Amino acid sequence: MVRLVRAGIVIAACLGGAAIAVPACLAPGGYIAGDCPLQDNGLLAIPEECCPCIFREACWDADPPPQPPEHCRTGCAPDVPFECCPCPTPEWCPEGKSPRTLAPWCSSLDGGSDGSMSSLCAGGTCTPPAAGNWKGPVSFWQGWDLEAPTCPEDAPILAFEAWAEPPPPSCGTCKCDPPEGTCKLPEAWTVSSAACTPDPNLGVKTNLDPPTNWDGVCNEDKSIQSGKLCGGVPCVRSIMIAPPTIEELPCKPHLEGDPEPTIPRAWEGGPQTPLGKACMSATPAPICAEAAGKVCVPTPPSFSACLFREGDHPCPEGWGERQLLYRHVKDNRTCAECTCSEPTGGFCNTKFRLFSGAGCTIEEAAFNVSTGMSSPCHDLMAGTQLLGKSAEVLEYTKGACMPSGGDVQGEVVLADPVTVCCYAPTS
Repeated sequence: MVRLVRAGIVIAACLGGAAIAVPACLAPGGYIAGDCPLQDNGLLAIPEECCPCIFREACWDADPPPQPPEHCRTGCAPDVPFECCPCPTPEWCPEGKSPRTLAPWCSSLDGGSDGSMSSLCAGGTCTPPAAGNWKGPVSFWQGWDLEAPTCPEDAPILAFEAWAEPPPPSCGTCKCDPPEGTCKLPEAWTVSSAACTPDPNLGVKTNLDPPTNWDGVCNEDKSIQSGKLCGGVPCVRSIMIAPPTIEELPCKPHLEGDPEPTIPRAWEGGPQTPLGKACMSATPAPICAEAAGKVCVPTPPSFSACLFREGDHPCPEGWGERQLLYRHVKDNRTCAECTCSEPTGGFCNTKFRLFSGAGCTIEEAAFNVSTGMSSPCHDLMAGTQLLGKSAEVLEYTKGACMPSGGDVQGEVVLADPVTVCCYAPTS
């Protein structure tokens, strides 16, 4: 097993007494092991020339700090000082990451003007470089266009802007209000000199219609006196009354839910468009000191390290968070206007009465007539005197309308796709 021993602990043991043998204190050749990796028996786990400092603080004060041979720093980028390299060789990072505390100035390292200097990638993400036809890595942001930030200071150049396919508009649900209407009383009253059977159309007909827009109160117009003859027989033997009629206004449509406006919602640069924004630097990304073979991509809050490529493509291995964006988006979709059919299904039931006495006294007959009936015929005693009539609405049920519309119409135009793949390392 390999372990790292802090210099303060080892040196304290060494200074505790010259007669005490502490193998960890002195490496072969006289080096004090400091932060260098040790085996369980206290001996160096690396060649002695690979532990250049008596103790780490001495390295910090040295000008320039001592640097070991190249074979001691196979995990370091070429231009990273040894004291700023977290894992010079695998022995320094036995658990896959460095337990070392690096020198204070290491955090100030950057890529330099030529991009060759390595970086500790503070505030960034270490990723593999782009391969094949992929471009980047870039600092990528996605969100609503109105909320788009400027490119970060370390990646100030806008590489591209593109938009995701917008979702269809939420149109809500069309409904129809009940219609406003009335039940009109029967308007056609026809007295016949013949009985209802065998044929109500036989006999001489006498008109007993009420006045227009009659409200059903007692009406004595067109009265028929007792014994009046029609074709040699009493004029009164039966009566046919037309069913009532329903007059209803068109239903008013309305929406349920929270619909969006019926105007197009997404277009290039529109404030409600989901936008993807890629930013990059004019210089190559610096090499990550703590991750050999990787580069440092600035990823301030809400930014990700991503690759991009023109067209629609699967992501490379390790770049699993895929976004398909489009450089040109025009959403022509709208919500169809809500409409209502004509009202149907209404019901009206009325009662009419016939009187033989003046002032609508002495009721002779009373019958119910409702919508859907076909002018029912009712027999009366032959020669009955008909001096008055009245009618009333017993029941009125409004009809209903079928809603239509509220669906998505039009299309969204998507052109010039760009595939964006963000870094998703596998453990």
